[in-house]
Amino acid sequence: ERRTLGGYCTTMVVDQAFAILIPREMPLQYAGPIMCAGITMYDPLKLYGAGKNSRVGIVGLGGLGIMGIKLAKALGCSVVAISRTLAKKDLAIKAGATDVLASSDSSAMQAMANSFDLILNTIPVFHNYGAYQPLLKPKKGKQVLLGLHAGFAGAHVANKIRDTSVKMSVIGGIKNTQEVVNLCAKEKIYPEAVIVGVNELNGVFQALDSSNDKGKRYVLDIATLNDQAFEKCNSPPPVLGDNETQMSLFSGIKEAIRIFLFY
Repeated sequence: ERRTLGGYCTTMVVDQAFAILIPREMPLQYAGPIMCAGITMYDPLKLYGAGKNSRVGIVGLGGLGIMGIKLAKALGCSVVAISRTLAKKDLAIKAGATDVLASSDSSAMQAMANSFDLILNTIPVFHNYGAYQPLLKPKKGKQVLLGLHAGFAGAHVANKIRDTSVKMSVIGGIKNTQEVVNLCAKEKIYPEAVIVGVNELNGVFQALDSSNDKGKRYVLDIATLNDQAFEKCNSPPPVLGDNETQMSLFSGIKEAIRIFLFY
C-alpha cells in the first residue's frame, strides 16, 4: 500500500472546526475556486459593510474580479467593473456589473469621482493604485488591494500606524468561508471553472501568466495525478514573464510612507 504525506491522499481526518461543509447542490468543481477566489472577494465586502446602499468598484476582470462582481451583486450592491478599456464590457455585464468604467478614459473617471463606497483592486502586479483614489467617497471610501505587490505590503504596514483609505486583504477565516460557500450554493454563484488534468498544467501556467481574458478558474482533476500523467504531458515547460510585483523591503517601506502621508 502506497503512503503519502497527505497532499494527494483519498481520505483525510480533520478537526470539524477547520472543515468546510459543501452543500449537496453545489457541483464539486466550483468548491475549490469559491474557497479561494470567492472568500478573497467576500471577506473585504463583508468587512467594509457592502450592501444594498453600496456602490462597489471591481478593478481587474480576471478570475478574482469576475467572482467579485457576482458576489457584490448578490449582496445587493451597485457594481461597476473597472478595466483599462471596454474590451471586457460584455464579460463584466454578463457577470452582473451595472456599468463598466475604462480607467484610461479620464473623462469617464472624472464623471464617477467621489462616488464609490468600496473598491476591490485585484490587479496582481505593481501599478499606480493611487489613480483609483479619486473615485472614492471622501473620508468614508476604501480601496482594498488584493494583488501581492509592493502596494499591498505598504498598505499592511501603513495601517498598523493609522487608519488609511488604502487597505489590503488576503483571504478569510473559516466562518466567512462557510458563509460564502453557502451564499454561492443558494444563489447559484459559480466561477467560470474549467476542469483540467495534471498533464495540462504547463499550458495552464502559460495561459495564466499571459492573461486571463475570460476570467477562468482552472480546477485540477486530482484523479488524473498518476504515473501515466507525466507520459501524457506533451506541452513544453511554461515560459513565464518577469516578476512585476516589485515586492522588496525597500519598495514596501516606500509604499507604506506614500499611503501613510497621502491616503
